[in-house]
Amino acid sequence: MKAAGVFSVALSLLVGCSSSPATNEGGSQPAAGESKPAETAGAVKLNLGHVWTASEIHSQAVEQFAAEVDKLSNGSVKIEVFGDGTLGKDKDLLEGLKVGTADIWIGGAGVLSGSSDAAKIFTVPFMFENQEHFNKVYDGEVGKEVSAAIEQQSGYKVLTYWDRGARWLTVNKEVKKPEDLSGLKIRVPESPVFVKSFQQLGAAPTPMAFGEVYTAIQQGVIDGQENPLSLIYSSKFSEVNKFLVKTEHVREPIAMVISSNKFNSLSPEQQNALMEAANGQAKKYVIEQVDKGNSEFLTKLQEEGMTLVEPDLAAFQAKLEGFVDTQFPEVKELYEKIQSAK
Repeated sequence: MKAAGVFSVALSLLVGCSSSPATNEGGSQPAAGESKPAETAGAVKLNLGHVWTASEIHSQAVEQFAAEVDKLSNGSVKIEVFGDGTLGKDKDLLEGLKVGTADIWIGGAGVLSGSSDAAKIFTVPFMFENQEHFNKVYDGEVGKEVSAAIEQQSGYKVLTYWDRGARWLTVNKEVKKPEDLSGLKIRVPESPVFVKSFQQLGAAPTPMAFGEVYTAIQQGVIDGQENPLSLIYSSKFSEVNKFLVKTEHVREPIAMVISSNKFNSLSPEQQNALMEAANGQAKKYVIEQVDKGNSEFLTKLQEEGMTLVEPDLAAFQAKLEGFVDTQFPEVKELYEKIQSAK
């Protein structure tokens, strides 16, 4: 009985010690009315996935975004970044938002077209006159309308659109007019708009995960690919493709996406922190770096041995005349609004 009594007293002392109030850095208990740090209370952790390498502009911007969310939310939201396809390919990551394998995805907005008709607008070719036109659309009312339609159709909430720069073509054959594309196997993202547009141009579009593209070109499985200059440079496509063709055929934004359910589970303050960070310093960094890099990357790619080709863009545009009307009438209204937003 005595032994049992001693054990009971010891146990109660241990329990009492483990449940004592948290202390601040000075070792004292928080003052009356003073809230404990969010980390102590238990921060919300959100896993963000993308497919870029650490050297890519947008990958670096994502790190800035994560740091800004931490600051703006007072530590109540922690973003853990998984880059370089660690959590899966773009399509897998996007689908993972619904099942919880990822919380935020960022990548080429065209990937959203698999789950939303409205998202097909992102990769319509030769839709923008210039970068100013692009900015006016995605930072304005038309961009908000596109985002609202995507959320309604898919359950994905777009937090922001980031600049990416126009897409160029890299191949191992000089391409100056659409006829030069005949029979060439060109890797395109898994987007029906990309596939249909390159078919109409006469190429043989080949959807493929981005991480497989370099090796596929190297082994002759495909003849080329298309992407913004920053990604062409960071992915070292100059090592496997000889020609850099200035088509600038698509200005596709980068979309940062979270599931509506996950977003709605956050407090209003946490939601505001996500939105503000997504449209804050990281976005400004991307704009600056893409603009700066367009000329620098072009020079570097040529220094690495690529031959610049300036094609007959009027011929490409003529070949795609009526593309939206015949292939994707479901985005015709949005397309016309974008055209009017010049």
